[in-house]
Amino acid sequence: MKHPFERIRGIRVRECESLSKYTSLRVGGEARYFIYVDSKRALSRILEISRRDRIRYVPIGAGTNVLVADSGYDGAVLKLSGAFKRIRRKESLFRCGGGVLIERFLREATKAGYGGGEFLAGIPGTLGGAVKGNAGAFGHAVGELVVDVHLMDEHGLELVRTESEIVFTYRSTDIDHSSIITAVNLRLRKESRKVIRSKIERNLSIRRVRQPIGYSAGSFFKNPPGRAAGELIDICGLKGMSVGDAEVSRKHGNYIMNRGHARAADVLELAERIKKVVRERTGVALEEEVRLLS
Repeated sequence: MKHPFERIRGIRVRECESLSKYTSLRVGGEARYFIYVDSKRALSRILEISRRDRIRYVPIGAGTNVLVADSGYDGAVLKLSGAFKRIRRKESLFRCGGGVLIERFLREATKAGYGGGEFLAGIPGTLGGAVKGNAGAFGHAVGELVVDVHLMDEHGLELVRTESEIVFTYRSTDIDHSSIITAVNLRLRKESRKVIRSKIERNLSIRRVRQPIGYSAGSFFKNPPGRAAGELIDICGLKGMSVGDAEVSRKHGNYIMNRGHARAADVLELAERIKKVVRERTGVALEEEVRLLS
């Protein structure tokens, strides 16, 4: 049976595609449509058709910070590729497509001798996702680097929002979920390549010591004001607690690991148990940083 996007150029469509292989947690069901999108024109047509046919859609970057339900996603999952992976630089201003990986951005910036983004080292994912969730570490967040953000809304129309027009909060922004980040302009500063590399390696070394290796979505819960979620989970003695093949990391309490055969339901149940115990014992209500896709 033909799908509604078949006449659009610059896309590749896979139907009933398992999403588990596209996420760092390696769990979740199928997407009705999984679409690689190579151009803004193609993206605009996808959004127009999705709106016309009432098809839900969601962008997926590197699949980190997301938990896909076992039932999957009855809609179109969009993977920005092609033109959305370009990086252009004019002096200290880096224009990056929404599909550019953070690691590649830092590599290109270091090569050009521009620093300021070293705190992002080791954070997996794309710049589009990082900006949408105001990703950060070591006391800094990507919003500090943003000059403006280029978006496409649900009607397939392009718009630009400057840094001052965006509300950046802890691990969040006010960018609407129906809008897709197609590009961001980030401002860095000129700096010695040696110094930049040293800062990046230091941050990576800290991450290697603190963070577990394996299938996870990174930090599962947001840090409540003045506290660390991992510390609260540790205080409550929850490291090693498991549901099915989902387990609280024994190395870092704010990581829920998939030991190999976990279901999304296992992860969700474990998260609820963690929240319940932490609330009862500390009075703190934890909030998920990871987004559920269902």
